[in-house]
Amino acid sequence: MKRYTLSVTSPEYWSEIHEALIVDSNQDGIPDRKVTCSNCKSFSPTRSTYELTEEEATEIAKHPKVQWIELSPEDNPGYYPNPSPASKRFSDDVKIYRDLGTNAPSQLNPPLSDLNRTNWAMKRVGIDTNGDFYGTSTGNIASVNGNLDFSLTGKNIDIIIQDSGILASHPEFLDGTGKSRVRDIVLDGPYYIDKSYFDSNNLTFTRPDGRVGIATTAAEEWWEDGSKRSGTYSSIGTIAIPSGYTEAKAMGVGVGTANSLTSGHGTACASLAAGKNFGLAFEANIWNMPGIADAVSLTPIQNYELMNIFNLYKPVNTTTGVKNPTVINGSWGYQAAFASNSTVSYKFRGSTGTFTGNASVTDQVTAMKDGLNNQVTGAYRSWSTSSRSNSTDVAGNEMMTGGNIHYVAAAGNNNQRLGIGTADPDRLNYMSDNYYSTTDPRSEFPSGTVPCNHRDWMTPQGLGFNENVDPNFHPTICVGAMEEYVSDGSTPYSGADVLAEFKASYSNNGPGIDVWAPADETLAAGLTGDSDYEDFPRVDKTHFFDTNFNGTSAAAPVVTGLVALYLEANPTASQKQVKDFIGDQGSVKVANSLYLDQYSNDATTTYWTGSYNLRGASRRIARDLSATSIKPAIKGGFTGTKHLSITGSNLSIKHK
Repeated sequence: MKRYTLSVTSPEYWSEIHEALIVDSNQDGIPDRKVTCSNCKSFSPTRSTYELTEEEATEIAKHPKVQWIELSPEDNPGYYPNPSPASKRFSDDVKIYRDLGTNAPSQLNPPLSDLNRTNWAMKRVGIDTNGDFYGTSTGNIASVNGNLDFSLTGKNIDIIIQDSGILASHPEFLDGTGKSRVRDIVLDGPYYIDKSYFDSNNLTFTRPDGRVGIATTAAEEWWEDGSKRSGTYSSIGTIAIPSGYTEAKAMGVGVGTANSLTSGHGTACASLAAGKNFGLAFEANIWNMPGIADAVSLTPIQNYELMNIFNLYKPVNTTTGVKNPTVINGSWGYQAAFASNSTVSYKFRGSTGTFTGNASVTDQVTAMKDGLNNQVTGAYRSWSTSSRSNSTDVAGNEMMTGGNIHYVAAAGNNNQRLGIGTADPDRLNYMSDNYYSTTDPRSEFPSGTVPCNHRDWMTPQGLGFNENVDPNFHPTICVGAMEEYVSDGSTPYSGADVLAEFKASYSNNGPGIDVWAPADETLAAGLTGDSDYEDFPRVDKTHFFDTNFNGTSAAAPVVTGLVALYLEANPTASQKQVKDFIGDQGSVKVANSLYLDQYSNDATTTYWTGSYNLRGASRRIARDLSATSIKPAIKGGFTGTKHLSITGSNLSIKHK
């Protein structure tokens, strides 16, 4: 006996068929017994559910006044397929990699099942706590098959990757028709902004994949000469483009080749924000803005100016009726450093003095120094700091105030406390930059010194902050890195809470961290020709690779993708609304036992030397509320590069 739902051909027949079923009737095609009506559905004029045998249901189906009869979907859910989101991302359960050491994908011949593979960040931001999916697993967790639900895709959002360039031909960036979603601000931005000018002057060509392109010379002239534009844009200002700026140097060309790209860092970041397998915003437009450890010789100042013009003058999207929102990912930052034998001048929480670079830990100052990681080759210690250039800072702040741009920044990989706000005790801390011999131009810092331990002064983490306008609002979203390892009670330190997650040992920390995101050992798009980014061959296209990517560089684009999803649902949201979203619905504050804090007393030396100290950071972990089939209602001077540092290019720090 099973439950069947039937429908009559017309409402006028419902009572007749219903009465014949629930009484002992001799009517042809109706069971000769009293049938139980399990759900009469009084709200429906034609349907009810009855308990029948398969043979009885077959006979009833022949009745001329019965339109159809079937197993009740409510009572037989296993008989019917589960509904799927409208946009199907994976063909079936996706293989979710978390540990890329002992449980890594094949480095030779990946199985066909790896066609549907992704990283742990994609799943972790779709759940409230780690145990919601990974249960009681600890240590380095093997790959697990699971569903990735979603309802938002990043469609009609412009994501800019300010980095080292993007390999546009990587399969992570191809849409369903085989066209790359990657565009270049310099080479493609002019056509996006001023389409009629190029069309009317026959300055376009058709790319091999069918996209419209414009010649490099025409694009560069548009940026450099107001007469090479339509009248609408003739006086918006000009920007000099380096003569060596080419598509090959900015985005690579060909099949799987690196060409003149100098690093796979930007490619990996782009994939974690908007890759088809690895990013939350997998239908977003990806815009390339090289200028950090790149081959095209743009400076951060030029980056800011180019992105500002791009954002201000982009066209209205005719589908949405508004301009596409702009989200920028900045997985980079400025560094200062000192040598082991140098004498370092400092100010620390109001006290001034000196110490030797490699001095033993004796107090909080030397403990703070000793706890720092080193991101600068050849130095003893380094720290995240300012640009040392008024021009750079002003250009960045103009961009942030010009047209509602949203900027997501990597916190940095120095294990450094980042204070925030004018009342923070570390606001005026500084150390002497004995490695680069630079000086911060602000009066708060003596000659030869640069700030440390406070994000207000940092670039790009402090972009847009103006204490004279609003000392409590920091428009940039600063992202810290999570470790992939799950505590087993002895690792990362003895006595740690079992099943707890924790910050990556290298990640900057403190109250200046807005949100934490998965970072360590994330599977991301690689770069053929760069051995640091050629870890795991792709299944879908030969000659292409994925890579083991980590650092706060990996954490930031995860949140960039999350911001893009929010803006898809709320395209006119302000910087403050986006920031509020990240601090509320875009994150989950987990319990103390689920996110470790090794030493919390800032008066001790261990607070400053420890690798797993939050140092006042909240336990907010990025959360994608759209990871469901139901669309959520969400409320809403210096031009060199020698002391620019990419924050997290394949750090080798592990906890095994």
